[in-house]
Amino acid sequence: MPLKFHSYSDSGRLGGLRGRLWFMAVLAIICTLLLATSTISDSVDAFRNAQAGAENMRQFTAIFDAANLISAERGPANTLMTAGDAERADALSKWKQTVENTNAALDELKRRDMPDVMIDGVRARLTSARGLIDAILRQPRQGRRYEEIHAAIGAMFAARDSYRRIIEWQSGQILMRDPDLAAIVVQGIALSDLREYAGRLGSYMIAPMAAGTALTPQDIAASNAARGRLLEAWDLVGPRSASPVSDLIRLKRQEVEEIFMRLGMALIDEQMALGSRSGRFSTDGAAFTQRYVMLMQPLEELRKFYLAEIVAEFEAGERQALLALYRSGLATAVLLLLVLGLVAAVQIYILRPLLKGAQAVIALAEERPADLAAATGEVPEIMRLYSAIGILGQRLGERAVLTRKLEILAATDGLTGLLNRRALENHAAKMETGRARYLILLDIDHFKSINDRHGHPFGDLVLRAIADLMRQSTQSSGYAARFGGEEFAILLAAGSLAEAAWGARKLRMALEKSPLKAPDGTMLIVTASFGVADGTGRTWSDILVQADAALYRAKDAGRNRVRIFRTAN
Repeated sequence: MPLKFHSYSDSGRLGGLRGRLWFMAVLAIICTLLLATSTISDSVDAFRNAQAGAENMRQFTAIFDAANLISAERGPANTLMTAGDAERADALSKWKQTVENTNAALDELKRRDMPDVMIDGVRARLTSARGLIDAILRQPRQGRRYEEIHAAIGAMFAARDSYRRIIEWQSGQILMRDPDLAAIVVQGIALSDLREYAGRLGSYMIAPMAAGTALTPQDIAASNAARGRLLEAWDLVGPRSASPVSDLIRLKRQEVEEIFMRLGMALIDEQMALGSRSGRFSTDGAAFTQRYVMLMQPLEELRKFYLAEIVAEFEAGERQALLALYRSGLATAVLLLLVLGLVAAVQIYILRPLLKGAQAVIALAEERPADLAAATGEVPEIMRLYSAIGILGQRLGERAVLTRKLEILAATDGLTGLLNRRALENHAAKMETGRARYLILLDIDHFKSINDRHGHPFGDLVLRAIADLMRQSTQSSGYAARFGGEEFAILLAAGSLAEAAWGARKLRMALEKSPLKAPDGTMLIVTASFGVADGTGRTWSDILVQADAALYRAKDAGRNRVRIFRTAN
């Protein structure tokens, strides 16, 4: 049963290997994506947490900025309520500017989704306190009473106290999201309180200074309470605080220690001592406020720089988390590209050369030329494979040449070079039975006597000479064969019986007219008897029997003649 070869294509076995390779690549990509999803998800969560933390700190800072503005609004107000006519215009301008700043800060908090009810409550108390201040400003300076100024300052204290609810609410929100921020929240509140109670210490002096009266026991008690709260806050943020700080914060602490805690508190102590005894202060309210606010400046700078550093730290964390997210995404993309690149490399450097090698092997098996030129950059193993296929092709070529030689030897007569009987019968078998075909058998006359008289070498020469004449007469019209001994045959696949008979006669006459020189020098005329049969529509055995019968008739009729087989009517 003949072997069937199939070209290896994408749908063949190598195609199956390619499909498996891509399946494994897709599986690797899916696994990579699953792993990357977990990593990227963690990076996304970290970035969102860092982003939320940075936003919390920015909102936390905004809240303390607003608290500081509410506290700072008392300074210009105190100056305005105690200033003379010369300083009034400048003081009024500064107070209006601080009012605008405070209102803008509260508007910003509303945009940050702070509870409206809390902000509106603070606005209402600020409006009430500002109304009291406006009422005082409408009075002449000499007519301003202690009770009115004290009430206005107390209203400002109440507005700031109401704002503490916002601080506490925001602190709670931050701690709910991240309890680890408790130390930062405590520090922020302490810094805000430090500024607030330092300001209150100065504000308690304003009403007695403006009215020219001594400090009341209530003023002294309230001042002492504020001092206590201030010192508590200072313990949390001052040099005795255990929290780590930067060099800048450490420097600001020293400035607070040297300027406010020493000079500012000394100014408060001095004025309290004077105001407690006689009510005769060493300065008026406007000058006192101006000097005291300057001494409080390090407190404001400490608060501002501390909160700025906290925000900067969280924003740096946010940037780091975003960078980590980018790196995770980039690593995932690179890994996916590596997988795809690996698959493409296997495809280009292994599968495609293997497919080319398979096609070359099939071509060799089908006795076709194999185009297997190695491309530049082929891997060494593929080069060795191609070399082996090349050697195989060379060996197969040599074997094909040898096989063709053997086939020729098996199909031809070694002495004459004509077809042998078996080869002729194979040609006859390939002819269609219904088509015209004619067989001519010829037998050399008295060939045994030629061999006996002149020797077998001369007999072989006679056989070769007859074979040459047969080849000339059947160049393209049939097959000439040596049946064995001195018997020959010609198989014609076209023409008519008359044409076949005429061809036999021409060959007989050519043989008769071609004498051969015998070893003894004589010219020997060799003749042959011919039998012709029409094999159209007959089997090979039938045509052979008929041609043989016609040949024997020629011999019986005296030899050197042609006879045609005719069926009896």
